[in-house]
Amino acid sequence: MAKKFVLKYPVTVGDLKVTEVTINRPKTKDFIAVGSNPADSAAADAALLSSLSGLPMSVVSQIDIDDLSIIRVQLALIWYCYFSSEEYKENPTGAEETEAPQSGTAKAS
Repeated sequence: MAKKFVLKYPVTVGDLKVTEVTINRPKTKDFIAVGSNPADSAAADAALLSSLSGLPMSVVSQIDIDDLSIIRVQLALIWYCYFSSEEYKENPTGAEETEAPQSGTAKAS
């Protein structure tokens, strides 16, 4: 599932000129690359984009916001797939479910 985006505003970093960004199908390593950045942060999107595209962070950080806003739609779909498993929806924190302690008071009828 590689998806190509042509940049409206090409990026030049040193001798490297980037006119398009190709996002590859995500692998586990791509989410590991996000590190401890919160999933809803610009840093997480940049790290994920760098990993998925193979572009260095020095290039990703220079992508114009108009281009990035279009690319982020695809990133949002990738994040959605990552967090949309049934198990995650039922228990997003991963915490063990416990019942609330029963109180000693009787219910009125």
